[in-house]
Amino acid sequence: MAVNFRIVEDNTAPAYTITCTRDGSALDLSSASTITLIIKNNASGTITQAGKAATITSATSGIISYTADATDFPSAGTYTADVKVTYGDGGVEILYGQCKWKVRSKIA
Repeated sequence: MAVNFRIVEDNTAPAYTITCTRDGSALDLSSASTITLIIKNNASGTITQAGKAATITSATSGIISYTADATDFPSAGTYTADVKVTYGDGGVEILYGQCKWKVRSKIA
């Protein structure tokens, strides 16, 4: 199941911790060379990030971290991220809907 975050638009901290899963089990990322996020605004269908770098925090547990910038969640709405794993042998796996954000407008 995807991790759900509730944030305010333009948040850039803290870093988000995500456990990459395949069929409900944590994915071993030991052979991964790069991890990126593909973030989409669900309402508009706009891709806000097509290759946002993430850091592997615990490879064997599938845990990554990602720090947003102001362009990732520019407006209120819901966003979904797929995680793109590129392995050392060049293989690519895109993990479907690994996390979701519900973003509200700033009060002030």
